[in-house]
Amino acid sequence: MNIDKSEIWFCVFNPIAGKIDHQKALSEIKLEFQKSGLVFEIYITKSKGDATEVVRQKILSGHTKFVAIGGDGTVHEVVNGIMTQTGIPTQKISFATIPVGTGNDWAMHHKIPSDIVGSIALIKRNNTGYQDIGKAIFHRKNEEITEYFNNVAGMAYDAFVVKKLEERKSKPNKFVYIFSVLSYLFKYKLQKATLDLDGNRIQGKFYTINIGICKYSGGGMSLVPHAIHNDGLFALTYAKELSKISILLNTYRFYNETLTAHPKITGLQAKSIVVKADDTIPILLELDGELVGNTPVKFEIITNALKFIC
Repeated sequence: MNIDKSEIWFCVFNPIAGKIDHQKALSEIKLEFQKSGLVFEIYITKSKGDATEVVRQKILSGHTKFVAIGGDGTVHEVVNGIMTQTGIPTQKISFATIPVGTGNDWAMHHKIPSDIVGSIALIKRNNTGYQDIGKAIFHRKNEEITEYFNNVAGMAYDAFVVKKLEERKSKPNKFVYIFSVLSYLFKYKLQKATLDLDGNRIQGKFYTINIGICKYSGGGMSLVPHAIHNDGLFALTYAKELSKISILLNTYRFYNETLTAHPKITGLQAKSIVVKADDTIPILLELDGELVGNTPVKFEIITNALKFIC
């Protein structure tokens, strides 16, 4: 019997996500999908970036339902596959996740169950919502690149920490990330930058710059606590010059959504943001926890671009 491809949940499984028994998880996922009565297919990724290309190809062949099985990096790649294809409007594609990665911040924002049984039950119920997607136009080795993000973009110190974690080949779970945030403080030098947002200009030396659609990143930190995923606006948080002791004493604010209550940390909203370095060294950029390039960067928001299971 031929099955309409648009009825198949095409699952993209990252075999190195998280610290789980991947064979056991895969067996449980298959069993729960079979019990749910949902038609599914599982693809195991082979390398970084593989998921994006596979999703693009599957959409061209008629698939419209996708599941990212992994962490925030897997979600990021699948979402980029959806956003970079041109075959059908993105709002006609359904997206879900089974969060089994070390970082599951996007799932945390949307209150998606962290267990396999619960997340597949959610897919079975098929309740959908929409969220905005960020478009980032940046540079990598003097080449202009366009990439999309569904959660949080980090610059300055945030991207510096991601770079250090990648160099160490560390998986950024909550404890590794907060330890790294604190341990690298004394190695980072603030950089001068210009932020242009909706016609307003902000200049200075920046410790951190975060542009968010959803609230959480870095294993549960809320660096953009004012983010609303479907309001058509970026949540921007930036900090200029802060003392190291002030950062250490205010670490608790990373987790209780009071970061922008600090007198030297600013939270704003904007539809369009441009970040440029004011000296010769470009400022690094990470998207959804993935180091991707550097300044100059232009951020644009695409409203209600992602249809997801919620």
